[in-house]
Amino acid sequence: MEVIFSTGQPSTRTRLWARVCQYAKGKGCINTDPALRGTPGPRDGYSDAPDMDLGGAA
Repeated sequence: MEVIFSTGQPSTRTRLWARVCQYAKGKGCINTDPALRGTPGPRDGYSDAPDMDLGGAA
């Protein structure tokens, strides 16, 4: 199944789950069945932002 995002290229259910559905907590996401979405790879989700030293006291 191909997933159409509002911006960017079409993708897969796996990428949709990695970027959106895991955070939606079951609020209408099409990916409720793990067997249909597959296992997300390292390029499916968004990477964490790097730590930033803002010069403040910890």
